[in-house]
Amino acid sequence: MVKPIVAVKRRADLSVEAFQQHWRHRHAPLVLARPATARHIRGYVQCLTIPAGYAEGEPACDGSAERWFDSDADRARLFSDPDYLATVQPDEGRFADIAQTRFLVTEEHRVI
Repeated sequence: MVKPIVAVKRRADLSVEAFQQHWRHRHAPLVLARPATARHIRGYVQCLTIPAGYAEGEPACDGSAERWFDSDADRARLFSDPDYLATVQPDEGRFADIAQTRFLVTEEHRVI
């Protein structure tokens, strides 16, 4: 299983609440509604930084996302799909600071 993991940093002009609201309730449904998602993604998980993570100042990231693919070729097909590029990718910049967001493509090796 190929899993791109994204450490998402919110845009500086967004509150934590506005960031979480957009990512969970606008972006996630947008991803799920795309035909390319049904063809290529096997799983999609969002993890949001908990309130305690902000207690001592600004965290390094505001959340993480994992998408699961059967292969790296499926990952590449999704991220080059014209519908994805026209709808999902532009929305990412509405809540995430792309310059400070970090991307890592991994291959799962289950231990437990």
